[in-house]
Amino acid sequence: REDKMARLRSEYADAVVNYFDKYDPDRASAHDKVTYNQIFVDLPRTNPAMALFQIEDVQQSLHRILYVWAIRHPGTGYVQGINDLVTPFFFVFLMEVTGEDEESVSCGRVMEHITSEQMKQVEADCYHCLTNMLDKAQDNYVHDSKGIQEKVFRLKRIIARLDEKLVAHLESNDVEFLQFAFRWFNCLLMRELSMPCTLRLWDTYVADKSFASFHVYVCAAVLLHFSKQLQAMDFQDMIFFLQKMPTDEWEPEQMEVILAQAYSWCQQFSDSHM
Repeated sequence: REDKMARLRSEYADAVVNYFDKYDPDRASAHDKVTYNQIFVDLPRTNPAMALFQIEDVQQSLHRILYVWAIRHPGTGYVQGINDLVTPFFFVFLMEVTGEDEESVSCGRVMEHITSEQMKQVEADCYHCLTNMLDKAQDNYVHDSKGIQEKVFRLKRIIARLDEKLVAHLESNDVEFLQFAFRWFNCLLMRELSMPCTLRLWDTYVADKSFASFHVYVCAAVLLHFSKQLQAMDFQDMIFFLQKMPTDEWEPEQMEVILAQAYSWCQQFSDSHM
């Protein structure tokens, strides 16, 4: 295992030299320039509530990870939202390599004494974990977002089976599932959850090769948790609520409930044509 980890880290280090360090805006292709600049623009918006991700050295590290990933995956390339997906790995590996607690990592204090070798290890491990994660949900990030659209439509069908009144209320107020659920799939609910809840959710996802399909049921469980509240709202209130749900106040124990419900529905509907 150690030999494999060393090989993967060395492979990433070589990729940084070949792709990122040699990037020249005067010689790069139009596509590579757009990718490089889009990542750079997105970095300040990456998990803005956490001080760690506003530190320049951290943003430079994320830039390298995301650009190398995009260049090595031309079939999908970088799209907004992928920048969020690397942050849970970065957070966890910083804690692991330094032995610091969540508070020290969250506030960025950990960056005051981390060594360059530790940072290289964190960065390489993040790259490979992100790659593994995205390989399981690749159709979410193709150019036309076809994979996400299909999952959003599947989510609507599942909700229709479980709560007809909620779907009818949404439709009567002209609320489309794509208006609020697209981000749930693009960012895997990261923008709706605190880091501890995200880590609990991803603990399940990392171990599940078909997590992209299971995520539909997690989204259904989250939405139906607020069914009664939503049915008492009009269009404007629903859109505002769904774009800023109180899920960011949840504790990991609430995610356990959501995951259990999602698993139950996944087993219930897995053989049906939805």
